[in-house]
Amino acid sequence: MNIRRSGTGIALTVTVTALCLTALSPAYASPDTPTPTPSPSATAKSQSLVAPLKYQLSLKGQRQETNYFCVPASSAMSLSSFGVNVSQSTLAKKMKTTPSGGTKRVNALPVVNAYVKSRGYKYTVPADTAGNPVLLMSRVADNVGQLRRAPVLGVWMEQLPWNKGKIKGSKVGHAILAYGYDKVAGTITVYDPWKPTGGTHTIKASVLAGLLQPGGMYYISRL
Repeated sequence: MNIRRSGTGIALTVTVTALCLTALSPAYASPDTPTPTPSPSATAKSQSLVAPLKYQLSLKGQRQETNYFCVPASSAMSLSSFGVNVSQSTLAKKMKTTPSGGTKRVNALPVVNAYVKSRGYKYTVPADTAGNPVLLMSRVADNVGQLRRAPVLGVWMEQLPWNKGKIKGSKVGHAILAYGYDKVAGTITVYDPWKPTGGTHTIKASVLAGLLQPGGMYYISRL
């Protein structure tokens, strides 16, 4: 995901980069074209069959430290599910995050992968989860319920139910974290690092899938 400042905010493209905002003036983002990766669809589907019908990780939420730290904040929380304790500022430095340019996926993905490779995992960015609630639920169930890891999601910030009417602009890129789900209810529990309206929210998978940016999931799998 790329973030770049525009007017009062920052723009970013989510893939492992997300936006963050200041007060009620969010960062703006325009999604880049996801780098093609082998689709884990079949694997996700088969693995999620053995995942419980519902599960929620124990998570210590983090609010982003700056209006352009949404990717470092979400990535720090995701890495914490691996037992990795790393600060947002450290990740931002390694991801080359800047106030004007934000965080680019090409810089962020290698950073998070460097932390989990020795643990036998990797993050990839499948391009076909957006708009597909069945596949989204399957992958979240695989990551959260089966692997016990929390994936980063890239969304359009102004379209999130808790931000309706509160965010100016359209296609405002943002990064949040998925850490729980309920297949029977068809819901996914997320943590939004943005201070004004963030925190824990539960949202229908059918709604969340429609809010994902292209390539908007950092899918976790074993090496």
